[in-house]
Amino acid sequence: MEVMIISPNSKDPEVQILSNEFKNRGYEVRFFIPSTIKVGIGFQPKFSEQFDLLEPRAGLVRGFGAAATQKIFSRLDILRAIEEYDVKLINSRESLEIASDKFLSSIFLEKYQIPTPKTMICEDSHQALKAFDELGGDCVLKPLYGSKGIGITRLNDRAFAENVLYSLDQLNHVFYLQEFIEHQNRDIRILVLGDKVIAGMYRVSDSWKSNIYAGAKAEPIELTNELKNLAIKAAKVTKTKIAGVDILESEKGFSVIEVNSIPGFTALQKVSDINIAEEIINFFLNDAKS
Repeated sequence: MEVMIISPNSKDPEVQILSNEFKNRGYEVRFFIPSTIKVGIGFQPKFSEQFDLLEPRAGLVRGFGAAATQKIFSRLDILRAIEEYDVKLINSRESLEIASDKFLSSIFLEKYQIPTPKTMICEDSHQALKAFDELGGDCVLKPLYGSKGIGITRLNDRAFAENVLYSLDQLNHVFYLQEFIEHQNRDIRILVLGDKVIAGMYRVSDSWKSNIYAGAKAEPIELTNELKNLAIKAAKVTKTKIAGVDILESEKGFSVIEVNSIPGFTALQKVSDINIAEEIINFFLNDAKS
């Protein structure tokens, strides 16, 4: 039996953990690395034939690893082409498109009445500076595409905000500005698989950035039904079956910041008794065969 993992880096430690979990169940793992793929149309063998040995006919998506705009669209196109040949992707191409794009995520969260911070998206730096004022003079500037807290900047001084925004305007930047919510330097990450919450953690930092990659530490959390239901709903509305849902807790309650369609699990595993890789593979195989 052959199974496929889609990832920009087959040597990634979490990809290797998932690969070993497949191998322990008797599967041969094939890595599909987007940057190395050459797609031929009208050539033999056909692009679709490389998926003929998959059982189940599905692929576990652990990233598509693009930063340049053309590559983002090109690799999303490849995922869509794979789905066109009846290979089920978990997560789907649609999920990656929504969850990896902070603008789309915000739209979906608002549409389905999931609490999320006030946000403004525009291309003009003058409008962005006006948005800075409308967001109370304290907001977070984020790249539309990105993860791990990379490229995120807090703007809470108007002169500094003006300098940053006008400088980025020269680089044809798209401005995604989100109100800053005081959160005591911690947030909540919840892992959702389908209709079930698997595990959760606090991410606690010495600064307002509470990403593990930026130095935050994982701490255990006792998840309430309110948190579980919020995370499941956020994953569902963004069409993300394997989801890492990030939530801020403040005086006003809970707010969903984003939904990650390629959630890391190393830090979460440290504060959880559940074998997360095993749960992910169980879910993938069951959903792929359904």
